[in-house]
Amino acid sequence: MRTALAAQARLWPEQRVEVGKAEPGWITAEALFADPAVLEDHLDFHKAFHHGADRKTCAAALIIDHGQTVAIASVALFVGFGIVADFSPPHIALRFEMGESEHGGHVHKVRHTHVRYLSSAFRTPEDPDELARLYRRGIEDHFRPLIARLRDRTGLSRNALWRLVADAIAGRFLEAGRHFDRLAEAKASAMAILKQPGSPLNNRQLHYFDLTVRDGGDRAHTHTFRARGGCCRFYMVESGTLCPTCVLNPADRRDAELRLAMRRHLGLPAGEGDSR
Repeated sequence: MRTALAAQARLWPEQRVEVGKAEPGWITAEALFADPAVLEDHLDFHKAFHHGADRKTCAAALIIDHGQTVAIASVALFVGFGIVADFSPPHIALRFEMGESEHGGHVHKVRHTHVRYLSSAFRTPEDPDELARLYRRGIEDHFRPLIARLRDRTGLSRNALWRLVADAIAGRFLEAGRHFDRLAEAKASAMAILKQPGSPLNNRQLHYFDLTVRDGGDRAHTHTFRARGGCCRFYMVESGTLCPTCVLNPADRRDAELRLAMRRHLGLPAGEGDSR
C-alpha cells in the first residue's frame, strides 16, 4: 500500500492521501455530510468564487470538488495497483488547507483537501469485474447521503449531481490510464464502473472519444477526451461559458473547439481535414 500511495502522490501531488487514525483538524465525510452548518459553509465557499452563482450552481461546484477529492484518492490505487480502498463516509477523513496557485499570471486562492483512510480494509480481487463492482458500490455508498442532502438544501436534482460525480471519476481514470501507460484498461474499467444498468452513475451521454489533427507533414496526432454527462452550470455565472466537453455543447462545436486547442498545444496552425 505504501508503494501505491507514493505513486498516487507523484501523479496528483496537490492532494495528500494517507492511512491513519482520526485526529484533531480532520473531519469524517460522514460528519461533514450530516452537519448543515458545515455544508452551508462549503456552499458559501464556492459562491465566493463565482459571482452571481445560485444555490444550484454552488451545489454543482461542491459535488465536483468532492468528486475530484475522492477520485484523486482512489483512482490511482485502482488503475495502477488493482486496489479498492474503504472510502465509506465513516472511514474516510478530510482536512482542508488554504493555499495559492498561479495561473495565467494571476495568483488565486485555492483550497486543498487532504484525505486520510481510517480503515486498512483495502481489497485486491483478481477478477476485474469484481474489482469494478466493489469500486462502483463504494462510490455509490459514499455519495448517496451527500447527494440527498444537497438536493434537499439547493434543489439541484439527484440525477444532475450523480452525473457530475460520474464525470469526475471518468476524468481521473483517463489521467491515471495515461500515467500508468494503461489507457485502454483504464477506459474499460471506468465504463464498467459508470455504465452499469440501474446504477445512479449511469447516463447515456458520458463516454470517451478520440480526435485527430494532422500536421504539415500529414502526421496524425490523436488524443482521447471525456464527453461529460453533466453540466457544472458555470455558463450561468457572470462571464461564465460552456465547457468544451459539456453535455450542453453540441458535438460538432465541441470537436472544433477541442481540435483548435490540440493544435495550439502542439504548436500547429489551424488546419482542415482533421478527422475524428
